[in-house]
Amino acid sequence: MNSLQGLLGGNLVSLAVGVALGLVPAIISLALLGKLRSRLRRRHAQLTAANRRNQSIVEGSGEGVLELDNVGHVRYANPAAAKMLGYEPEELAGLDYRVLINTQEDGDSRTDPVRRVRYTTDIMRGVGALLRRKNGTFRPVEYKILPVTEEGASVGTVLVFRDIGERVRLDNLLKDMQATAKIGGWEYDVTSKQLHWTEALYAIHDLPVGHLIDVEAHRAFFHPEDRLKMQSAERMAIDAGLPSDLLLRMTSARGRQLWVRSIVKAERRGGNTVRLHGTIQDVTDLVSAERKLRETRDFFELTLNAVPTPVTYVNSSMIVTYVNKALEEWVAQPADAVLGRPLRDSISEEQFAEVEPLIRKVMAGEFVRVTQSGVRNGRHREWQNHFVPQMGPNGEVLGFFSIVYDLTEQKRLEGRLMQAQKMEAIGQLTGGIAHDFNNLLGVVIGNLQLLDRSVAETPTLARKVHTAMRAAARGADLTRRLLAFARRQILEPAVLDLNRQLSGLSELVQRTIGESIEVRMIQAHDLWHTSADPGQFENAILNLAINARDAMPQGGRLTVRTQNVTLDAKFCAEYPSIEPGDFVAISVNDNGVGMEAEVLKRGFEPFFTTKESGKGSGLGLAMVHSFAEQAGGIATIESTVGVGTTVTIFLPRSQEEQSAREDTIVTRAAPGGTETILVVEDDADLRDTVVTALTQLGYRALAAANGAAAVRILSGPERIDLLFTDVMMPGGMLGPALAKRARELRPDIDVLFTTGYADNAVLAGTAGLTSSDVIHKPYRNEDLAMRIRHVLDREARVA
Repeated sequence: MNSLQGLLGGNLVSLAVGVALGLVPAIISLALLGKLRSRLRRRHAQLTAANRRNQSIVEGSGEGVLELDNVGHVRYANPAAAKMLGYEPEELAGLDYRVLINTQEDGDSRTDPVRRVRYTTDIMRGVGALLRRKNGTFRPVEYKILPVTEEGASVGTVLVFRDIGERVRLDNLLKDMQATAKIGGWEYDVTSKQLHWTEALYAIHDLPVGHLIDVEAHRAFFHPEDRLKMQSAERMAIDAGLPSDLLLRMTSARGRQLWVRSIVKAERRGGNTVRLHGTIQDVTDLVSAERKLRETRDFFELTLNAVPTPVTYVNSSMIVTYVNKALEEWVAQPADAVLGRPLRDSISEEQFAEVEPLIRKVMAGEFVRVTQSGVRNGRHREWQNHFVPQMGPNGEVLGFFSIVYDLTEQKRLEGRLMQAQKMEAIGQLTGGIAHDFNNLLGVVIGNLQLLDRSVAETPTLARKVHTAMRAAARGADLTRRLLAFARRQILEPAVLDLNRQLSGLSELVQRTIGESIEVRMIQAHDLWHTSADPGQFENAILNLAINARDAMPQGGRLTVRTQNVTLDAKFCAEYPSIEPGDFVAISVNDNGVGMEAEVLKRGFEPFFTTKESGKGSGLGLAMVHSFAEQAGGIATIESTVGVGTTVTIFLPRSQEEQSAREDTIVTRAAPGGTETILVVEDDADLRDTVVTALTQLGYRALAAANGAAAVRILSGPERIDLLFTDVMMPGGMLGPALAKRARELRPDIDVLFTTGYADNAVLAGTAGLTSSDVIHKPYRNEDLAMRIRHVLDREARVA
């Protein structure tokens, strides 16, 4: 625009000079000069308006415009160029264009596009240039370079560029998508028979981009059977414009075996197909995944049929479309009886009315859980039904699963667990009480026995001592029952012939229940052996005999029977604590008053009794039950009012030979000795009683109240032959720890433990411990004497 103003201004000056010098003919009048000036002003105004319009177009253009001088420096930049470059327009003036845009040339003067355009006056176009922004980032652009001339001479160039970042991004995105989806496009010109592929299609075929390919060469990649499918699809597309979607097998140029999905479509003009186009996608992974999915589906179907949990699937139309084997057993119907049928027709009206509100909730997308009960397979059962909705990709409910969990066994086990927890709680209480009570009974029994010798010549006093002894013995028996019930008693299991045990016990049973009751022993021939604590077994039989006696106040018959039995899985299902196998059964039957159903349910419950206050502890049957379970078996009760009751103990068969042992119900003389015994007992009265009893037996007895005092004595010079120590003691050192320390100080010392209650875990870590190394409180002086003599003489017997 400035050049145009200069041109016009110069012409007017020349004309004025010419007129002044008289060079213009006189015929040109001042009027003509006025017209010329008027025309020139109009022309100037038109050029000015056009220049302003062009400038506005350039300024408002979305393309960047840079006017460069002859050396490539910026003379002018429009706002779009400044914005794309990240500069203010005035900052761009004077900058070398090569700082702003990289046209990917080498910069040589012969190849520099700006200079080449200036020299040749050609218009140059290009793509792939990079715009270098002020902040150092780059943007891809396509550009155009135009020469600027004045009076035929080059005065510079104009560089016009457009940001193609979005187009490049979309192109790259398309390439990435094709590469990720392993899908390539193709087109085929029916007239020229030219075939064109995208880069992704070359990659699928393992061919270099641009490799020449035609239709026949392409078909050669495919399995012979699938070539026929391709030809048929192409023919249908050309003849009738019909699309095709094929799953084909092919082998790539590198020998890879592929599955591809080929889509063929036609472009038609005037009723004729002029072009075919479509896609080829590598779906090898999808086909493999689908095959694995089918295998997985088959696997899970087998799995679902193997699980014992009934499973049903109902679709959104309320049609049953799947049931597993467990469901067939649950409803006692084959799958064909319910599959494909409406749910309403598959269950009773009452059942459908019960679940219909739940179905409405689950079809609304809720997870529903409900506990139900009823008769299944002839048995009353309780179950929990989980209704689980199946959700579609858009959140719609496609159907629901019904998963049934049979709670019948769980409820029964929960009841047993609650019972076990009650027994554990009572056992914790009982254990502590029994320990202290046994110490008290030990003092009473020990001192009564010491008194018995001194009053033997005075019958009146002797009777009183014997009466007190019987009361103490009853207290000791009650404590044993408590410990047996609470499973806090240390057992001494042995392999037993129960026929022999019962034969030795029959006389005592008869004396216990009286002459008004007939006792029958029916023993199986070749009875299997079992493993149990013999003393506990005898106590269990005596407890059952006493219960039977109380149930027959007018007399009757008591039958004790032994037999070999094999329990099957059906029987053991009711008693999960045992496994199917061989057992020895001992049943005690009476023909007494029997039990009502409510009483029978609580028969083994501790402290439950129907006897008058003071006539029963309620621990007899509980102790029997505990003994059976501790021995690895079970106890059962059957009873009918007015007919009688039968309690049966099932004990596991043992393959071992019978243990050699002494009879449990026997009284022997109290042997003595001259050895030195260290008595460690925290109860002062019991400690004094034991020391007195041992002294009367001829032993030299030393006493200590706890482990620390005992260690001080053991560290001294006195000879000590036997450590007789309580298991549970205050002071931080229990009996086993004291015994270990004693053997460190005196390797040859013998040890005998005593306890009123000791958890098996307390003695479990004592190496080489046997039942002979422990005597339980309360004990008679004769029992203590025999056990001490046994331990002291053990080394001599081994030698």
